Amino acid sequence: MKCLIASISACLPLVGYVVGDTTINVIDDQKILKQVPLNVGSLVEKKMTLDWAGLVEQLKRNKVKLELPNVQVSPLENIYESRADSVVAVASVYKCDRCTEWHSSGAATGWVLTADGVMVTNYHVFAGKEVAGFGVMTRDGKFAPVTEILAASKRSDVAIFRVGEGKYKPITLGPDAAVGSDLHIIAHPDSRFYTYTSGKVSRYYKRRGSGRAGATIMAVTAEFARGSSGGPVMDSNGNLVGMVSSTQSIYYPSKKKTDKQGPFQMVIRNCVPVSAIRELLE
Repeated sequence: MKCLIASISACLPLVGYVVGDTTINVIDDQKILKQVPLNVGSLVEKKMTLDWAGLVEQLKRNKVKLELPNVQVSPLENIYESRADSVVAVASVYKCDRCTEWHSSGAATGWVLTADGVMVTNYHVFAGKEVAGFGVMTRDGKFAPVTEILAASKRSDVAIFRVGEGKYKPITLGPDAAVGSDLHIIAHPDSRFYTYTSGKVSRYYKRRGSGRAGATIMAVTAEFARGSSGGPVMDSNGNLVGMVSSTQSIYYPSKKKTDKQGPFQMVIRNCVPVSAIRELLE
């Protein structure tokens, strides 16, 4: 398989099967998980990634001026094949005190905003435990360093960042999606890389509780899980209408004092609406 070259290149483990006139690519998640710490660790060693102190400081930025592509106005024949190359895995690396190897705690999801390497994911992806550096992997197996945080909002759970040089396929920003409209997600739930799900917008609401209280949330029916954070939520034209953020499980109240919680009822799937991403753009 031919690799494209960026800062570091390692072919994405795909096996192609031809079924009729269709080629089905099968992804080897285990091979990807082995590649991530090696390649992102190499970027850190070459001092190509943003260091932790710089990342923490740059997360305070709240506006960035960008030129964005025009909205897609017609439906895509195959939204997965049209947009999967615009989705990235966002991963960090660290070293423990028991060996000299690079380790990764898994991967979140991000997506391309501009062709010159501006991308978007959740604020909480960058705001966790201190790490040595971050990198991204595209579907063709290219790895590139995260070099700068351009704008971020903890309240809205959005971070706009730049990666190393390369040519990328952006996702256009669309209008706010109406309740009941169709939507599509490509993400990496629990390191099941490039998983597609679909559903509908179920409602918009104001977040309760401390920290992000008052932020507008878009709830959806499309499934996702940990690792999907930062995944693009798209309309049928392939325009971005939101971004995966978090889930909340609802249980019946416990009837027994010995039970911590009652029977499971449903999962609320929370996304950042596109309007919250636009608020960071000048």
